[in-house]
Amino acid sequence: MPRLDVRCDVELPVSLIIDNNGGKGVIETESKFTSLSLSGGFINYDFPAAQNKIVSLKYDLPRHGEFEILGELLRFEKGGVATRFFNINRDAKLKLWDYIKDNLHADFSCPYCGKEHSRQLRKCDRCGWGLNFHAQDYIFEHEKEAFIKRLDAKSKEFSIEDICKVLNYVDVDILGIGKNLEINEEFVGSSKGMLNVFSMIRKVASADIPVLVTGESGTGKGLTAIAIHERSQRRNKAFVPINCEALSGSLFEAELFGSENKMGKLEYADGGTVFLDEIGSLSIDHQEKFLKFLEDKTIEGFDAKGAKKIDVRLVASTGSNLKQAVSKGKFRKDLFYKLDAFNNIHLPLVRERDEDKLILARYFLNKFSREMNLKKTFSNEATDALRSYEWPGNVREIINKVRRSVLMSIDMTITPADLDLDVPAVEIAALQSLKEVRHSLERQKLIEAMSYCNNNISKVARVLGISRPSVYSLKKKYNI
Repeated sequence: MPRLDVRCDVELPVSLIIDNNGGKGVIETESKFTSLSLSGGFINYDFPAAQNKIVSLKYDLPRHGEFEILGELLRFEKGGVATRFFNINRDAKLKLWDYIKDNLHADFSCPYCGKEHSRQLRKCDRCGWGLNFHAQDYIFEHEKEAFIKRLDAKSKEFSIEDICKVLNYVDVDILGIGKNLEINEEFVGSSKGMLNVFSMIRKVASADIPVLVTGESGTGKGLTAIAIHERSQRRNKAFVPINCEALSGSLFEAELFGSENKMGKLEYADGGTVFLDEIGSLSIDHQEKFLKFLEDKTIEGFDAKGAKKIDVRLVASTGSNLKQAVSKGKFRKDLFYKLDAFNNIHLPLVRERDEDKLILARYFLNKFSREMNLKKTFSNEATDALRSYEWPGNVREIINKVRRSVLMSIDMTITPADLDLDVPAVEIAALQSLKEVRHSLERQKLIEAMSYCNNNISKVARVLGISRPSVYSLKKKYNI
């Protein structure tokens, strides 16, 4: 496997400060690096058998001065020890890189994989790493690629919860989705549906076009709207939510467009984002007035200045089927297409999110336990119940049930009863009968498909959504 960092042979003096565990206290000695990279180097020094694996390293780079870093002793070999650097800052790293590239061999061999080339290449044709070391941004681009490769290698050992932590850290701490607004609560999860939501938020946030967020009550539509706003260019302006279900008659115009005595929410959101929650509940008349606003972006003034231009970004949500409402004449087609300019973001149901149910429950258990200064855990029975329950109230229901269980449970271990999730026991006989029912249905559907497709195995496989070998296997299983 090729190296992830350029390594070169050097003769660089280094001072070592070692906290020796053998009773001799701190040792300060001189040695030298015989090879060096940005992540570590090989030191020509015979370390004592009993000593601390963390050492302080001082070295003097020609033209750049003296630097001091921490290193971890990784691997003892004949002639010295391999060392990994800790917390090397950006300035020191850039100067170290200048030194490394100046000490690379003058030949055309790749310092990553060792392949010898007959001429200078921009990229190694064996390992794929770039070789244009003197390009101004080389080291920055290389570190990005190396980081991705390191993460890919380490992530193979991650559990689902580890992946969830990484994704939430990236979203909240690095990309700033919901920073300081705690909106990440509803975005805990690693199912395919939620990863798609994260991706869509990133893509649409900077586009500054209307967005439609769909999903059942409790799936986090409002928090998705905040996430979009927080990652947009409008994040320093107002985010104004409007509950469309609460607007009726003249209240709609006063709330949105204002009156002589009150500024409307659209004007208040000028420069920012307005979020129309449950837009499907607006009457046709109100839909028409709002569509007119979207087209000319003006509101009527209540003073001598007349109409006023308003610049807002629209995010809307609905738990209903707007396409169906359009076909029934209950929602304007032109407004629907205005909202659906970008593929809408659909929030999956909790019952469709596999292991996310347990990840969400544990996340909120830890959160509420910390808030109440408690240390509570789920019993095995509670874990099984959390997985089995359908969660019709989605994430909001998980939040409510877990918060209640932390508050009401007497013991430190939370049971299904504490969660109000008592799952009735299933008799073994019932399980056997279900198996029989499944086999019966499977056999019947195969017979129907064979008849429908005139015994064409390829067509049967497509109709049933399985492979051709699976069709042959089922035919043999049921003697058809």
